[in-house]
Amino acid sequence: MQKNKIYFLVVVFLIYPVFSYGANLESLKIDLLQGNYRRVIFEGQAQTEGFSLSNTDELDYLLALSYLKENNLSAAQNCFKRVLSNSHSKFKALADLGLADSYLIGGNFLEAQHIYEQLIVDNPNSNLKGMIWYRLSQLALRRGNTQESNEYLFKLRRDFPLSTELRLTKSLPKSNILSPEPGELSLQLGFFASQQNALNFKDKLLAQGYPAYVLPTIQGCRVRVGKFKTLAEAQEIENKLSAAGYPAKLCE
Repeated sequence: MQKNKIYFLVVVFLIYPVFSYGANLESLKIDLLQGNYRRVIFEGQAQTEGFSLSNTDELDYLLALSYLKENNLSAAQNCFKRVLSNSHSKFKALADLGLADSYLIGGNFLEAQHIYEQLIVDNPNSNLKGMIWYRLSQLALRRGNTQESNEYLFKLRRDFPLSTELRLTKSLPKSNILSPEPGELSLQLGFFASQQNALNFKDKLLAQGYPAYVLPTIQGCRVRVGKFKTLAEAQEIENKLSAAGYPAKLCE
């Protein structure tokens, strides 16, 4: 009889906190979705301090998101890193994404870009890919690189035409780089059926100091240089390109 009582107490002691933890976790998720971030932080911290559980990754992840929404970047990063310390956590990719977001918000662009790109390298077919393309486009925009930003938006439109991230962009350019405005001139240096070949050629021109970009069309991709206001500007760059072995065609 005494043995049964002890067994009952052990079961209650071990199972009840886990059940309560699970129930509270669902409550925290609802609070997070409703924007009650401070409540998530207050109750979530109480749970982490009140229990010694082997797997608190989901709780840490919810806390990290709430801290991020409250713009407490340091606390958010600590929570994301706790999740990442468990290499087998099912929240690892999400925590990596969140950590990169905290760096992006805080202006640590190089660290953010490294994590975003590594996520793609680690899992090229990740269901987070659309989110990553969008974030990389925003990162490039904040660094003042409109060309790179639009290239990521082009990938987003191409690979995830129905994504939520695409709807967040109120007005996307029609190409992966801003094309010349009406009345401006550009120089076309090549036309490629393969987008990758066009991008490689563009990168080669950029490395040599020419403001090159890719203009996708239904048939293929045009590689162009410059947005010139006057014919004299265009002809000056055209002469330099020709001397470097790149014959160019003047376009409006």
